[in-house]
Amino acid sequence: MTFQESDYPNLKKEMINFIYKYKNPALVVEVLKEIWETHKQVPIYPGIISMCLPGMVKEKKIGELKKGERVFIKTKTLEILGTIKSKKKNSIMLESLEVVKRPRSVEVKSKEVKNILAVEKGVLEKIWPTLVFKDADNRQRAGVKVGK
Repeated sequence: MTFQESDYPNLKKEMINFIYKYKNPALVVEVLKEIWETHKQVPIYPGIISMCLPGMVKEKKIGELKKGERVFIKTKTLEILGTIKSKKKNSIMLESLEVVKRPRSVEVKSKEVKNILAVEKGVLEKIWPTLVFKDADNRQRAGVKVGK
């Protein structure tokens, strides 16, 4: 059985769809951790993991939440990932937070910079250009000519 004949391409597709659906890096990392934990339980059954993925994020109301549960909350200005420390009727206290603010733009002064990591695109093409093929959706990657 080749990789394409296995359930791994579908799992990959489900994970990519999840990333595009939720767009929040903290939430995506949290779900990827859960995918990995599920994978450790059933390592040779990626199809089962794909079946579990849609159930890994569930919309709830404050009244349904429990202490210790990991939640993702969107407000008008913030996106917060945290663990419920305590709960009242109309509010919850979170700990172990990841907070994402989404301003339209931001200016960063060089004296404020501690470290910069850049995402390099097209690394495969740079180190091994003969391996660049069409992707799983049969689209040629932008800017790359197939069959160089």
